[in-house]
Amino acid sequence: MFKSVRWRIAVTFVSLILVCLGGLSAYLLHFVEGNYLDNLREQLTSQAQLVGDASEPYLDSEQIGSIETLAERLGDKIDARVTIIDAKGVVLGDSEKDPATMENHSNRPEAIEALSQGAGSSIRYSTTLGCDMMYVAVPITIDSEIVGIARVSLPLAEISEALGHINRMIVGGAAVAALVAILLALQVARSTTGPLKKLTLASKKMARGELDQKIEVTSRDEVGGLAEAFNLMAARLKEMVGLVTDERDKMSAVLSTMGDGILIVDSGSRVTMVNKTAERLFKLSEDRMVGNTFIEAVRDYEVDGILQKCLKTREQQTGLVEIDPKKQFLGVIVTPLGSGSLVLLQDLTELRRLETVRRDFISNISHELRTPVASLKVLAETLQEGAIDDKSVAQDFLHKINIEVDRLTQMISELGELSRIESGEVPLKLEPVALSGIVRQVAERLRAQVKRGELNLKIDVPRHLPKALCDEGQVEQVLVNLLHNAIKFTPPSGVINIFVRAESNNILVSVIDTGVGIPADDLPRIFERFYKADKARAGGGTGLGLAIAKHIVESHGGRIWAESTEGKGATFTFTLPIANT
Repeated sequence: MFKSVRWRIAVTFVSLILVCLGGLSAYLLHFVEGNYLDNLREQLTSQAQLVGDASEPYLDSEQIGSIETLAERLGDKIDARVTIIDAKGVVLGDSEKDPATMENHSNRPEAIEALSQGAGSSIRYSTTLGCDMMYVAVPITIDSEIVGIARVSLPLAEISEALGHINRMIVGGAAVAALVAILLALQVARSTTGPLKKLTLASKKMARGELDQKIEVTSRDEVGGLAEAFNLMAARLKEMVGLVTDERDKMSAVLSTMGDGILIVDSGSRVTMVNKTAERLFKLSEDRMVGNTFIEAVRDYEVDGILQKCLKTREQQTGLVEIDPKKQFLGVIVTPLGSGSLVLLQDLTELRRLETVRRDFISNISHELRTPVASLKVLAETLQEGAIDDKSVAQDFLHKINIEVDRLTQMISELGELSRIESGEVPLKLEPVALSGIVRQVAERLRAQVKRGELNLKIDVPRHLPKALCDEGQVEQVLVNLLHNAIKFTPPSGVINIFVRAESNNILVSVIDTGVGIPADDLPRIFERFYKADKARAGGGTGLGLAIAKHIVESHGGRIWAESTEGKGATFTFTLPIANT
């Protein structure tokens, strides 16, 4: 609303008027209230003096007993509370209360002020009547000697009621004046900004592509001059837009469909254009890149160095750049373009990662196959060289051959199983399952290995744990793989803990060991097939268990991760959704 000129004009004038009226009203309220209280104080002072004059004969003749009656009679006549006090502060008479029950009044502010200054007043809470009161007191003198104090008081409720009527009149008058001022300000603002609204409407239509706009010039003032300038601009703009639309559409179509990042840089290394792919690569919007220098946009000195070399030599330059800390690999091709350059950025991160995975996969599977194949070859050659004639030796060698064949068979089986899981050929039989049973079943299944490794296995499963929606057999396989891994890498006297808990809409299962741990560089890759840290290779196994576990968990809609500090053990955790029961 406040972006409108009309409303800025109206609000400015209305605010000024309201501030003035508010200040004036506040001053009047304060002035009237003060004046009213001063007049009331003078009135009560006069009444207190009359009470004092009426009390003198009683105090002079020591007719103390009649003073209470006098106070009541005077209170009825002046319609106020009347209190007569002797010079020592003892209440002799009061029109509202029994003097005998009232405390000494020598410490009352109005009494002290009356004795010291000839008259005193105060507004305070009355403990006798239980309400706020205005008090006015004057001394009673006989032969220039103060013999007592006459005090007259009124409840503030009565004073507030009278002041409230006056305040309402002032506030009501100010409100009426403010309303009239607001209406006038709105009318002035509307008549002033009406022509500008027409210009604004025509400009918005042009922004939407309706270029056939023309404003009728009805005046020769500043607004009329603006309308003429607008009409001229509209005609020229329509002509220019017609010339550049075709080229723009061609350029936009090419750039928007490209999978590579494109930046156009002028001779001063300032970015003049980027496409969406480049924005995604550097996680910056076009507004934050266009107009800035190339180094400010890409924030990498190697990429900028390739550009600067092209700008200097005016020859095409290429390069491969790794951007830290994201480990992002970019292929950079910079081509001279007019006085500037065109920068082509190819994201090769995924290709580099796949190449690394492929290389590691070949290396790992070669390593896994080399040992059993070499063993089989040695055993077969030994048998051929005559060991087959020794029945006991031949039997032992055949047993070892069976072991190596079993290892190869297990590897092939696990590879096939992993392939089927990845391709979705293994159907999930999802049903509500109590994980406590699976955990205890797995613990019992591997109890012999735990005992053989001289380890301490602990299970921590809450009694009222909700059921998980999962395939019981596959989740059992995940837990077996994780627990077997923990047993393999935990030295004797170590501790393995299976900890299960519910969190939000998931159940978390953690296998925690006090083993050798996992190096920080290996953590991101331990779920890759055949990938092993150096310590893992010494422990045997196919290196497929964690990869299988990851795919099973993810097929359930969960996730699995590892946390470890080398030499201080590892924690493997996976999640499963809670079943709706």
